[in-house]
Amino acid sequence: MQEFMWLRAGLLAVTVLLSACGSQPSLSGAALQEKYPDKKYIDIDGVALHYDQQGLGRPMVLLHGLGTSSYVWRNIIPGLTYGTTIYTLDLMGFGYSEKPQDRPYDIETYVSQLDAFLQELNLENPILGGQGVGALIVALHAIRNPGAVRKLILVGAPLYDASPTLNIRLLGLPGLGQLLTGDWFLKRIFRAGVETQEKMSDIALRPYLAPYQDDPGARAGLRKFIQEFDAESVLEQEIMPNLSQMTVPTLLVWGPHDALVPLEVGRQLDEDIPNSDISVILRSGHYVQEDRPDLVRAAFREFRDKS
Repeated sequence: MQEFMWLRAGLLAVTVLLSACGSQPSLSGAALQEKYPDKKYIDIDGVALHYDQQGLGRPMVLLHGLGTSSYVWRNIIPGLTYGTTIYTLDLMGFGYSEKPQDRPYDIETYVSQLDAFLQELNLENPILGGQGVGALIVALHAIRNPGAVRKLILVGAPLYDASPTLNIRLLGLPGLGQLLTGDWFLKRIFRAGVETQEKMSDIALRPYLAPYQDDPGARAGLRKFIQEFDAESVLEQEIMPNLSQMTVPTLLVWGPHDALVPLEVGRQLDEDIPNSDISVILRSGHYVQEDRPDLVRAAFREFRDKS
């Protein structure tokens, strides 16, 4: 009992100390563009968002999930660019996009930024794809803009319950979250998302961790997202009631060992969305693109070409 009290007191002291230290400001849009002159940026309502563009043809836009960046799509893009221009976008607060502390990180802001991105680049009738929270954003956009999305790809999509796991919730706690957004804890979260641990070795994780190491405010941006995204009301009021009314062709991509959004969620979505198909990527977890990029690429390509 005495040891427990000492441990509790120690954790409290660390939390208070970290809270007092505060967070360093994130790099401004201008600083990011100067630091990374070879990367593409677009200004959306005063926020610099990083994106990549590959291929030539009809547009496909892909959004990453919580904590990652557009880097997660790198292995499936080759082989998809013939006849398709693929845009991968870093969400505000992630990757090489700006991470402002004076903007709301709620789902409405992200849907609005996606709308503006599509308009600014004149991307009409695109295929929209997303993983995790990225899937939430593209699904809500599709529901609010019927007929404006050609096809929809949802990877590990939490469309019934977007409440984060305990590990993720801890990241959003004041004080303690500053400790837990260190590289050691982020590595644990990334590794929990794959079936094959070698896919998230220390070397493989370097590009995932680089944005957190390069931008002083990146970890604060992650905590701010966890604290503010809160998609539960949107799920209850807009997404779940409209799943049965969705007419856009939808591909559901899932790993059978997804510890973040179980396969049962994908199978239920396949029942609830009338014009859907589900592709279960064997021997994979949440990050199917890391575990089995060849199978994910093939599923995307078949869906894209399906009339």
